[in-house]
Amino acid sequence: MAEGSTSATEMSESSSRADDPVIRILLIGRKGSGKSSSGNTILGEKRFKVGLNYEAEIHEEVTQIGGKQVAVIDCPDLLDPDLNEEQQGMMKEQLVSGCSAGLSSVLLTVPLEEPLQNEQEILDCVKCLFGPEIQKYIMILFTYQCESDQTIAEPLTQHDQADLQRLMTECGRKFHCFNNRIKSDDQIQGLLQKIEGKMLENGGNFIMKQLKRSNSKANLVNFSGESPAADPDL
Repeated sequence: MAEGSTSATEMSESSSRADDPVIRILLIGRKGSGKSSSGNTILGEKRFKVGLNYEAEIHEEVTQIGGKQVAVIDCPDLLDPDLNEEQQGMMKEQLVSGCSAGLSSVLLTVPLEEPLQNEQEILDCVKCLFGPEIQKYIMILFTYQCESDQTIAEPLTQHDQADLQRLMTECGRKFHCFNNRIKSDDQIQGLLQKIEGKMLENGGNFIMKQLKRSNSKANLVNFSGESPAADPDL
C-alpha cells in the first residue's frame, strides 16, 4: 500500500447513528454489472453515465423519494485492471473520505444473466477499506434486463451454485432485484424498505470513527474535490 493510504488495520471500529435523516446508499460492483444504471433507477433519472460514457470516478447524487432524502454514491470497479496502482489508491482514499458521513447500505451489483467474476474480491476490498462492521450493511442487488419476471423467482439458477451461495452467505443472504429497463416505484420502495429494516436492526447508519494515517497524513479528497479540514488530533 502506498505511503499515506488508509489500511484496514488502521481504521477504528465503526459505530451506528440512528438519527441521520439521509439514506445513503453506496453502489459497488464490477464494470458492466448494472451499477450506474441501478443508481439512475433509484434516482428516477439518468444522472450517472453508463456504457460508453462510463467514467472511473466516484459520483454522488441526491434525490427525494416519498419525502425522504436519498443520497446515491456510484463507485467504479475498485479493482478495474485498466487503472494503475496509483489511480486505484486515490479512488479508494476518495471513497473512504466521501463516505465518512455514514452509510445506510452498500449494494453489491450482480448481473443475473452473467456468471460471477470478481465480485468476491470487490467485497473483500470494501471490507478492508471500511472494517468488518460494514458487512452488516451489505446487500446483493441482482440486476437483469429481461422482460419476464420469472428470472427474479430463481436468481440462484443463473450462476454457479457454490460461488453464489458463498457470496450470498457472506452478505447475510440479503438481496434485492432490479430491472433497470422499466420504471417501477414498487422495486424502489421495496429496496428502501429493506434498507430501512437493516438500519433499524443495526441501530442506524454505519459510521466510521476517526481515521488514522500510516507514516503521514493521507491526501483525502471528497466528492466535491475539496480537501477535508485538518484534524488537530491527527
